[in-house]
This record gives sequence, C-alpha cells and structure tokens, in this order.
Amino acid sequence: MTQRFADILQGLMENRGLSPRAVSRASARAESTILQLLHGSVPPSPEILKDIAPVLQISEADLLAISGLASTSTASTPRTYRNSAEIGELVSIASSLSDGQLRRLIDVARNLKSEDHN
Repeated sequence: MTQRFADILQGLMENRGLSPRAVSRASARAESTILQLLHGSVPPSPEILKDIAPVLQISEADLLAISGLASTSTASTPRTYRNSAEIGELVSIASSLSDGQLRRLIDVARNLKSEDHN
C-alpha cells in the first residue's frame, strides 16, 4: 500500500504543479518526510495526511481512504482547515511563480493581513 500511496501522491502533486518543497513549506512538514512518502520508504500517518491534505486540495477523509487509513473514529468530527481549498489553490499557484512574483504575492498578503489589524 505504501508504494501505491506514493504513486497517487506523486500524481496529485503533479496535477497541481506542486514540488516536494512547496508541499513541505505549505504543510509545515519536513521536505525529507514528503520525499520519503513519494519514494514509499515511509508509510503515511493520519497526522501527516491531515497536514498535507489542504495543500493537495483534497479532503483529509479522502486522503485517509486513499492511504488505507480510513478514519474509524466517530467520537469527534475532525476539524477542517478554514478555506483549505483556497489555500491549496494559492499554494499551487505560488509554486509556479518567479521569485519576483512570489515576493510581490507575499507583500500583498502582508498588506492584506495588516489591513485586518487596523
């Protein structure tokens, strides 16, 4: 199952134009962890999948099912990330920008954030 998941993960990342580094940065997971998942050398865990699902623009439940780790917990509903689809789309777009464009995007985001505090 680990290699099958690795192949699916690779496809999801390619379809969204995401590099291992982009997934790592957006999910706050080590790039080495993402690379190990891609090579099938480490099995996916629910904790890792929760962090990378929004970046991949896929629900955590779907990613768990793909990995064979379908959630059996009914005690609590997992909390989804706010605007996870939009954040995933933003990461996907940002990963294909030039360095200058990325810096401009960061500046725009910082300005928007500072507007909220005023």
